[in-house]
Amino acid sequence: MLKTVRPLLLPLMFGLMTLPAMAGDLEQPMKKIGFNYKQAVKADDAATMEKHIKEMKAQLDVAKERNMPAAKKEKFLEGMNKVQSELDASLAALQAGDQEKAQAHLAKVNDLKKEYHQYAKQKG
Repeated sequence: MLKTVRPLLLPLMFGLMTLPAMAGDLEQPMKKIGFNYKQAVKADDAATMEKHIKEMKAQLDVAKERNMPAAKKEKFLEGMNKVQSELDASLAALQAGDQEKAQAHLAKVNDLKKEYHQYAKQKG
């Protein structure tokens, strides 16, 4: 009997071990976004700022793909799309040589974080 049950138990056990990792699905990309935001804000030159904004955009795409409760997903994606728009505007300002305007768009990202961060919490 053990020989017939063992092949069924292994995938189940593996699945149970990955549940905690799935629960924190969103944590790593959000931390990376936060880190790169701080680096972009305190960057002294446009190239450094651009590098961190591009990394934020990449992590934003990762975060959008992560699992989360359906009740929060719509608002979460709405907030992420607004953040993405501000990051795009910030990059455009940098490419136009206007670092001050790029910083202003980054400040709007922080405002959006305050408004939408509650939807990134995965419980409930």
